[in-house]
Amino acid sequence: MKNNFEQKLMKMAKEAGIEIKEDNAILHGIFKKEIEKWNEKVNLTSIKEEEEFIVKHVLDSLMLLKKMDIPCGTRIIDVGTGAGFPGIPLKIERKDLSVYLLDSNRKKTDFLESTIKKLGLKETNVLCARAETIGRNPKYRESFDFAVARAVSALNVLSEFCLPLVKMGGFFVALKGKDPEEEIEEAEDAIKTLGGRINDALYYELPGGIQRSMVIVEKVIKTPETYPRREGMPEKRPILLKKFPKKEGD
Repeated sequence: MKNNFEQKLMKMAKEAGIEIKEDNAILHGIFKKEIEKWNEKVNLTSIKEEEEFIVKHVLDSLMLLKKMDIPCGTRIIDVGTGAGFPGIPLKIERKDLSVYLLDSNRKKTDFLESTIKKLGLKETNVLCARAETIGRNPKYRESFDFAVARAVSALNVLSEFCLPLVKMGGFFVALKGKDPEEEIEEAEDAIKTLGGRINDALYYELPGGIQRSMVIVEKVIKTPETYPRREGMPEKRPILLKKFPKKEGD
């Protein structure tokens, strides 16, 4: 039997053009309860109101499935996953996906390990490490079809975290706010340097009129061995847009 949260989730998802079946709504509800329980000792989210949680966490995560064609069996890494967004909602809705949840905070990864067991999710792996370290590990480097991130870092920084993990022909998807244009422009050189190219920027509206976007970067050449740089460097010294003087007549 659906409780109030599950009914609300299914209704609001339908308004956003997303179908959530009852069995999956129950899993999303269990996930929310686990977050609430662990939030007392680990800072997982400041969002406590039900509708806000549904819109900003669950539905925003699931827009990836609505907006992108993600083939069966796709291997995805969620970089800087925190409380498990977007990785866990994606896995709840698409059991065929092979999902890796990456975060450097041990308390958060302990929460993720516990929650995955509680939800009974298979082929869902938790990695407690920095993205720079994982990106240099031959086991993971250029091995994923998709890298996704909802992190607050700028796009040029996120690109250095994510593109080294993406295989040729794969995609890095950054979930961003309503106006990503300036970030895209600033990240142009970083993306090119790391072997990617901007494929698209998709815009969407969540219930309540919240404007969001996702920036899609395709991996077109191998990432140079020098990237990612050592821990902390992508944030301290991001790859910046090179400014070239205009030629006469331009």
